[in-house]
Amino acid sequence: MGPARPKARPSLWKRLIRWSGNYKWPIIILLWIVAIILGYVGHSRYFAEIGESPSIAERLYRTIQLFSLETTISGTAGWELQVARYMMPILAVYTGIQALASIFREQFQLLRLRFLKDHIIICGLGRKGLLLSREFREQGERVVVIEQDGNNSTLELCKENGSTVLVGNAVDKELLRNVRVHRAKYIISVCGNDGINAEVAVRARELTRDRKGRAFSCLVHITDIRLSRLLRERELGMGGHTFRLEFFNVFESGARVLLDEYPPFDTVDSDTSSRPHLVVVGVGRMGERVVVNATRNWRDSGGAHGKRLCITLVDKEAEKIKESLYIRYPQMEMTCDLTAEQTEIESTDFEKASFLFDSQGHSDVSIIYICLDDDSNALGAGLTLHQRTRNLNIPIVVRMTRDAGLAKLLGVDGDELKEFTNLHAFGLLDRTCTLDLLLGCTYEIMARTIHENYVLKEMEKGFTTEMNPSLVPWKELPENLKESNRSQAKHIRFKLEAIGYGVTITNDWDAQPVEFSPAEVELMAKMEHERFIEERFREGWKYDITKNLKKKTSPTLIPWSELPEEEREKDRDAVRGISQLLAKACFQVYRL
Repeated sequence: MGPARPKARPSLWKRLIRWSGNYKWPIIILLWIVAIILGYVGHSRYFAEIGESPSIAERLYRTIQLFSLETTISGTAGWELQVARYMMPILAVYTGIQALASIFREQFQLLRLRFLKDHIIICGLGRKGLLLSREFREQGERVVVIEQDGNNSTLELCKENGSTVLVGNAVDKELLRNVRVHRAKYIISVCGNDGINAEVAVRARELTRDRKGRAFSCLVHITDIRLSRLLRERELGMGGHTFRLEFFNVFESGARVLLDEYPPFDTVDSDTSSRPHLVVVGVGRMGERVVVNATRNWRDSGGAHGKRLCITLVDKEAEKIKESLYIRYPQMEMTCDLTAEQTEIESTDFEKASFLFDSQGHSDVSIIYICLDDDSNALGAGLTLHQRTRNLNIPIVVRMTRDAGLAKLLGVDGDELKEFTNLHAFGLLDRTCTLDLLLGCTYEIMARTIHENYVLKEMEKGFTTEMNPSLVPWKELPENLKESNRSQAKHIRFKLEAIGYGVTITNDWDAQPVEFSPAEVELMAKMEHERFIEERFREGWKYDITKNLKKKTSPTLIPWSELPEEEREKDRDAVRGISQLLAKACFQVYRL
């Protein structure tokens, strides 16, 4: 537990290359000025030695001739002239190459894009886009970035990590065609506007409608958390079998990661009368998700034998937030005691921090989460509460935009950091803009659960990894089998619609899973088998009486009516648990 490991500082040589790239044209101009001065001084000394005294214009003319190698010098030339004679032609060639590269840069990039496939397209080059491009490049992926603002200061940084950068509007269908969206592996839209991100998804869906083979994933960032949760209902039904749409939100993801890295329940002894007491300062987009997820985690874990969780909300609108949470999450009031501390963060009341202590001056606070949007305010609040709890050993976690390193933020290092042992910085974007977390959205959650259920049932029957190589943890599963599980998750909505059911997002933690009738199970199992056969044939598999992964043969690639009962039961088991599977991703099945 604690801040992420700081990244290694680039070598001196890499920093020098980066610096020279940022100031390329000023350096070229400076070198031209130096070369002309050396040429002029050199010619002046040369003419003085041979007894001639040409005009200033003549000496400048002779100097300019150096770049074309047309000047002739008889006798001995000084070092200034010798340096200029070699320097100016080299500068002329280099300047010409750089000028041509600048003029035809876009054409070169478009030519290169004609040969790309299985690449990653990132729309929007803000902080999230830059981090994602760097993350994918470190994984060896080919990355194309689309950014509308040609003056964006991070364009050069993105080019340096090896990404191809195009300046333009990400919703332009012609531009999306040029970046070969129909051959890409993912398109990720992290523009600053939710509407633009949604429109990118619509355009991508239109351009990949006739795509064959591997499914195409479109990941869209939605800043508004409530809108993000509502749009997730569209994830399971939008697009065909080769288009997957997933919405994500860094505050939702960040809250989950924050609670994983700094869990609030570790230090609570279930055998005593104590109970966890969380303090959340700033109950905005992320603070609210921390409260909801912590309460849900406490409830799902059994609530330490019925003890109620205690959470203090510190915000200027704490009362309204408390009332809203109880209305939107009916089970929260039965699980958690919310205390509203309505105060301004900059006020003297906050500096007193009386909400941390009872009337006797004692504190039962387990952990403090500071989730303010502004980094400077968040760090200031963290330092204020740290001063008030210096001797109480209460962890204080400060949500920052980036991982800057607590030592750098506080301006201390070495032994002085011991004073801030309980103060932790949580870099939101660094924790959420990662490959694993980004791709761990709805389909990934369900795909992993499908695989885990399959492994469990097969092992209960006595099968081993030697008998079935697929019975391995998700991380060790081959990519083609992961993709098969994702495809099965994608197909769930089509099965449910066939038997008259729909899927909706839910805040009801007590929602009971739907029990399907035998006829409904049979129909969905048959549909799952037909989907499986279609997928296998599309990937080049053939029927054979023996299963061979290398030769892509399987005895189950036959019609449902000819399938052995044991294999049919596997498909039935898969569809019986659909309702529980969707509940893991906060979805609820209902009859239309």
